[in-house]
Amino acid sequence: MAQSIKLTTEQMRMMSLFQNVTGATARDCIDDEKQDRVIFVVNTGKMGLAIGKGGCHIKSLQNIVKRNVELVEFDEDPAKFLTNLLNSKLISEVKINTRPDGSKQAIIMVDTR
Repeated sequence: MAQSIKLTTEQMRMMSLFQNVTGATARDCIDDEKQDRVIFVVNTGKMGLAIGKGGCHIKSLQNIVKRNVELVEFDEDPAKFLTNLLNSKLISEVKINTRPDGSKQAIIMVDTR
């Protein structure tokens, strides 16, 4: 059973701003108020375009929104996407299991240190 994701007007505005500043398209936008940041999910292979030379696009975007901006590269493979989302240097393995009810579960093995 697929769930629909609804974007708020503010998230759509942020995604439009992201595209205007970077030239890359955002697939999703997460407004993390607790850590005062905005996270954009960009299409596979578009991370360099989104960041810009020397990080110029991200710096411009941070100056406009007055918050930290983070990027995550999308991947169709859920295990690779989770690796991109988290600190890949600390991840040793990602397992995706299908539960008896048909839902998916991710188990991520990390360095114990």
